[in-house]
Amino acid sequence: MGGLFSADGKLAQVLGKAADLVILNVLWIVCSIPVVTAGAAATAFYTVALKMIKNEESYVFRSFFQAFKENFKQATVVTLILLAVAAVLGCDFYVCTKMGLEKARPLFILFCVVAVFVYMGSCYMFPVMAFFENSTKKVFKNSFLMALAHLPFTILIAVISLLPWVFLFFGQFIAAAFFDLIAGFSIAGYINAHIFRRIFKRYMPE
Repeated sequence: MGGLFSADGKLAQVLGKAADLVILNVLWIVCSIPVVTAGAAATAFYTVALKMIKNEESYVFRSFFQAFKENFKQATVVTLILLAVAAVLGCDFYVCTKMGLEKARPLFILFCVVAVFVYMGSCYMFPVMAFFENSTKKVFKNSFLMALAHLPFTILIAVISLLPWVFLFFGQFIAAAFFDLIAGFSIAGYINAHIFRRIFKRYMPE
């Protein structure tokens, strides 16, 4: 029993990790509010989370903001590109609604496929920047290649990433919002970080 409740015991480790996830959740939300900084916040989140899995991280605040600063330029460029693509797809879907369902059905299906493909690739981009050093061009290339090469994992990652939003919009709003604000996003991200770590390990040199 002494070991369980000691400063280095399992309980203390679990509570410490839970506290770190709450801090990460708040940091990610606050730093994502300007929208264009959401990519840098996500990259910083995964930088910390990927290290937490291996118990390599002790100072969440310092590591988060250090990663935020180091990846800000590249992550913001990637975010702006993704926002531009999302805007184009949004306009395409709007045009489809104006054309009528029957006439626009083939285009609508095509745009849905493109949107899903972009979303799956985007799930990898910020973790890739957190784990590897790549040019912006290679971030896009490698993210989409990994998403296709590990499609079952990609589908799982995509679903997990959406769960906090699903709970928010389709669950009891106040309870879901409270949970998401406290730890909902970081729990989903931390689970995904385990999957990303497993995938990325295959691309590390021996």
